[in-house]
Amino acid sequence: MSAVKRRSSSRQKSGAAKKAEDSSSDSPIVSQVIHADAVAATLLDAKPVSKKSVIVRTATACLMTGAYMVMLMSGHLYCILAGVCTQVELFRELVNVRYSAAKEREIPLFRTIQWCWFFVAMGWVYGERLHEFFMEREAFAYLLPFTSQTAAIVFACYCMLFVTSVLTLRQSAVKFQLGQFIWTIVIICLVVLQCKFFASYTLKGLFWFWFPMATVVMNDVSAYFCGITMGRKYIRRPFIALSPSKTWEGFLGAFVLTLIFSFFFPALLAKFSWLTCPAAGLYIKPFPPALVCEPHWVFTVTTYQLNWRIFKLLGFSSITILPIQLHGLAYGLFASAIAPFGGFFASAIKRAYEIKDFDSIFPGHGGMMDRMDCQLLMMTFTSFHYKYFINSEVPTIQYMISMVATMPRADQLKLLQELTSKIH
Repeated sequence: MSAVKRRSSSRQKSGAAKKAEDSSSDSPIVSQVIHADAVAATLLDAKPVSKKSVIVRTATACLMTGAYMVMLMSGHLYCILAGVCTQVELFRELVNVRYSAAKEREIPLFRTIQWCWFFVAMGWVYGERLHEFFMEREAFAYLLPFTSQTAAIVFACYCMLFVTSVLTLRQSAVKFQLGQFIWTIVIICLVVLQCKFFASYTLKGLFWFWFPMATVVMNDVSAYFCGITMGRKYIRRPFIALSPSKTWEGFLGAFVLTLIFSFFFPALLAKFSWLTCPAAGLYIKPFPPALVCEPHWVFTVTTYQLNWRIFKLLGFSSITILPIQLHGLAYGLFASAIAPFGGFFASAIKRAYEIKDFDSIFPGHGGMMDRMDCQLLMMTFTSFHYKYFINSEVPTIQYMISMVATMPRADQLKLLQELTSKIH
């Protein structure tokens, strides 16, 4: 009886497969729809998380945390270098998503040109940031004649690279080449432009390097463990189709835990001056001496008056906290509500090209892009928040001296006369 059922089932499957094959041969559109449905069904058929995968993922996370702490202790320069190396790896992984060896062999210098576009963009971003840093430090004044020419050098490289890119276009592969050029520009926007001010706020204090990243990590870890413990037990509706493994329980649980973390964790970090003080210099020797400085106003204890009626009814008239704790809530809110969409965008890329991970350099975590997809958005937010809510727009004295030093002597004397007249 069971044999008859198996034969009947096999005949039904073969008939369905033949029908699908016939329909797909009649219409390419139908074939694409069937293929898309099959891929979607495979993705939605989520497998339960195994104990081994949790252990591997946790062990790798602990090792990455240890390496991250060593990097922090090494100083500002090594944090920036780690960021640069991360961007190089991100670009490599994203470029490889659309790698087509057969076609690229016919195109001269194609991979070389892609990497040249990346390094020109990196030179523009980091060249400007280093020039600003040197202008604020008298010890680096001798480098200003060189760094002041960064924009001219980058523009010259851009012009040569643009002309070279056009000259390498081939009529037989122009559509493929243009598609790859557009993909390269998208990657540069994701990997380079979103991190444009990364070096600037890192040099303002390692706090701005560590805390935003730690907030995203907290949200990611919380979502993972809330998802595997409570996922789909209370809300069965899928969270987002691009990431079938994501659940509402994981998202909401991570939202609450991240807000709590982002309020209390800054108060702990503010106790360490080597995290809150700006860089005094770029020390090549790792583990530089601890920094000592006047605390920034966001790291100074402040008393806020609570004038709302609800607080008065609860018996609270004031609260004494660090201003950075209130700013931390903004970071927690962004890390919970907006930054995850960087991960969803990365998931869309993987779904489009039918890959599980961008790479396998981190066991249980995938590649660098799998770890940094949300961090890239967080870097953009940190740049915006620091510029408009933390950093004062008043330039430093050393910055003004460096600017005056580039002026002609006649203008310097005129400026001195104007300042003298206004002071008196």
